[in-house]
Amino acid sequence: MSSIILGIRFLLEVVTVGGIVSGTFIKKNLYQKIIFATLAIIITFVWAKYGAPKSPTVLTGNAKLILELIVYSLGTFAYFGLFGPKIGTIYLVIASLNLWFIYRLNLQGH
Repeated sequence: MSSIILGIRFLLEVVTVGGIVSGTFIKKNLYQKIIFATLAIIITFVWAKYGAPKSPTVLTGNAKLILELIVYSLGTFAYFGLFGPKIGTIYLVIASLNLWFIYRLNLQGH
């Protein structure tokens, strides 16, 4: 069960950034394209430095939870804005359940 939850976690990380990157192609306004591209780059670098389990500067405890909540909230807003309420709600439910299982089963790795 823990392998499935951690696998879904990895997919969520990829899908979050991928969904935000898709905003650079979906949106027609140059300003919005730049915002989505910049947001995707920032999330990628911040997650690589502070969220990746093998990172030497990985956050733990409440700081990690706050980072996860921020990243998945941004992903949720992006999915709602880009793909509509149905896809946004599906993303929100999956991200919320996965985060709950990660902490409930103590799978955060620290």
